Amino acid sequence: MNEPTRHPAVAESFYPSDPQELDRQVTGLLADAPPKLHSDRQVKALVVPHAGYTFSGNIAAHAYKQIEHTSCRTAILLGNAHAYLFEGIALDNHENWQSPLGSVEVNLDKAERFHLAEPSLVHYLNIAHHSDHVLEVQIPFLQRSLAPGFSILPVLFGENPKNIVRKTADILDSLLETEDLIIASSDLSHFPSYQDANDIDRQSMDYIAALDVRGLERHVRATMKKNIPHEDALFCGPDALNVLLEIAIRNNWKAEILSYCNSGDATWQDREAVVGYGAIMFYC
Repeated sequence: MNEPTRHPAVAESFYPSDPQELDRQVTGLLADAPPKLHSDRQVKALVVPHAGYTFSGNIAAHAYKQIEHTSCRTAILLGNAHAYLFEGIALDNHENWQSPLGSVEVNLDKAERFHLAEPSLVHYLNIAHHSDHVLEVQIPFLQRSLAPGFSILPVLFGENPKNIVRKTADILDSLLETEDLIIASSDLSHFPSYQDANDIDRQSMDYIAALDVRGLERHVRATMKKNIPHEDALFCGPDALNVLLEIAIRNNWKAEILSYCNSGDATWQDREAVVGYGAIMFYC
């Protein structure tokens, strides 16, 4: 029989494992975040980072501030796998995900509909989620920003051809309900210098906020051709970002950049090789 609970894998390394300490940190970050924008608009999706909270928690909090005290039926969590190699798309069929702040139900009905829509592509692969942090670190923020009663649909992308984006967007768009929320988990530049990351990431975020998929692709190609020292990738959640952009374009959502920093802004870090963190809100 399948274990019903997916337990935290990165508590203590990415965020506190003590419930009271974690609660203080997350509620403090949300309290310190800039005020909510566009209170008359419905937030449909967020782009958020997934580093340790001491590095990117303030950026994540700015995003989650936009949904504070709102209701959500299902938070669809999208990310590219960081801990396990596989092909296709990995769903998780645990009944719930546990964090130090409590448990969140997995929407197994929506997961099964997702699986049945394209069973050769979309698989139940709990091992892919077992030790991956990119979706897990979003759970405490969801628990302290959303009203109780929401579920999650954790989705990890493995190795896939480019046409995966349109196919996945087709499925997810058909599954979306009015009160659902998409969370695209991705950090930005990986390991250039502090100033290079600032320049590259600002342009990346501008293209994402403009829903300019082709412009973003050109920006990626042009940047990588420059052979900027130590720049390995412009973002580590390409499928998550591109699927979100495809859905946003289809539904005429708008987007707005919220905030940015990189690991060089942490007081104990040098600025020779950094990782970028950005928050972007999509709304209608």
